[in-house]
Amino acid sequence: MMISQTSLLFLISFIFTTFISLSSSSPILTQYSILGPNLDKYPSEDDAIILFQLWKKEHGRVYNDLQDMAKRFDIFISNLNDIIESNLKRTSSDDYILGLNKFADWSNKEFEETYLNNNVDMPEDSDMKLNDDLTCYVPSRLDWRKKGAVTAVKDQGRCGSCWAFATVAGIEGINAIATGNLISLSEQQIVSCDKNNRGCKGGQVNKALSWVLKHGGIASEEDYPYIAKNGTCRTTQKVRNSAYIDGYRRLAQSDNAILCATSIQPIIACLNATSFKLYQGRIFHGRYCKKTTFTNHCVLIVGYGSQNGVDYWIVKNSWGKKWGRDGYILIKRNTGLPYGVCAINSKAFQPLIKKGISTPLKPNISFM
Repeated sequence: MMISQTSLLFLISFIFTTFISLSSSSPILTQYSILGPNLDKYPSEDDAIILFQLWKKEHGRVYNDLQDMAKRFDIFISNLNDIIESNLKRTSSDDYILGLNKFADWSNKEFEETYLNNNVDMPEDSDMKLNDDLTCYVPSRLDWRKKGAVTAVKDQGRCGSCWAFATVAGIEGINAIATGNLISLSEQQIVSCDKNNRGCKGGQVNKALSWVLKHGGIASEEDYPYIAKNGTCRTTQKVRNSAYIDGYRRLAQSDNAILCATSIQPIIACLNATSFKLYQGRIFHGRYCKKTTFTNHCVLIVGYGSQNGVDYWIVKNSWGKKWGRDGYILIKRNTGLPYGVCAINSKAFQPLIKKGISTPLKPNISFM
């Protein structure tokens, strides 16, 4: 039975009980772990309040007043119900789970307006697509993080700049492979200086890659740090480039094309992340994603693997380490869907550095 949303008076009436119950002896601590929630049954209203307080403490959440806290508690309860409802539909131990991550007191509308943006979508005929008739020999699993080609998870904050983060992450990867030097590059430079995109209001990866190409490169994050707002573009005379690309190409909309490309380097991908908000772990198969090419978020594919016969992509996000699997999500691949789960195959890009591109890796090589 779903728990109901609670009024301000109800919340206040439990305020003292809640603080008392936060002691280590409370059974709620083991029954509902904030760090690794296994929410597959509805708690009582009393336990839900305690769970809310535990979650607030874990995420350092402070509200303006009791009215604001009551509003956020109602949203928290709505999300908690959605989490449990989804987790009850799991059909295997590999099926993804939702949990009380840092967005647990955000409404869907608030989340979508802040982190997702229709402006990342692009026409289907934009840019050259790589031929899908590929024969490549790749290892059964690969993780570019273990090869030193992926920087730490970053957080775009309250700025719709995923397109810049994904673009930069892709360049960081191929630059590390080509030079042997992993450098954290500047998202802010692209957000502030690429006038063909819209900064914190969204942008397109192909345009961002074109900007880097025409600009002759991109600065390091150290030289041009992120401020999570549009900012003013600094002149090129004041900023030196720390990495460059020779070009880029858009990949065919298939698992095979992306697999072959990922065997060479991390790959930029745009997808529909509407249902990502409360993702906690395991393999995401897009239960609620529509089978279209519409995209509203961009990420980086850093590898692939299989678990109990289920193939998946390893995907780096830009929502910080307190989302998903320390900032990552596993997305099911080889599903037979025309554009992959949540359209992950629909708009994938490969930044190019001539000296960094090699032939696909030989078979029977394990990176795990």
